[in-house]
Amino acid sequence: MRTDVLAPGAAIVAMIAWLNAAPYELAQPWDALWHLLAYASLTMLLWIGADGRRPLALTGGVLLLGACFSDLAAAAPAAALTSALLFFLQGKRACAESSPR
Repeated sequence: MRTDVLAPGAAIVAMIAWLNAAPYELAQPWDALWHLLAYASLTMLLWIGADGRRPLALTGGVLLLGACFSDLAAAAPAAALTSALLFFLQGKRACAESSPR
């Protein structure tokens, strides 16, 4: 497990918490876009930190965090799409490394 992604991940979680506690809301579609970017970034950092292991567990963790902040509608597509893309890219990388040269 890589620990160099803990500080940026904690910063993203703190930013999500701080913005959800703000007394104002951003206008649409910017609110949805920033939520998607935050949860996608968090998913990517967790993926890097876990070295691509346990993708369902880390996706579930991001979904749980989104549910805690009432952001499940933004967290679900961001976490699912980011995890699917990273899983696909990880498979491509493994195939390229194992193929003969």
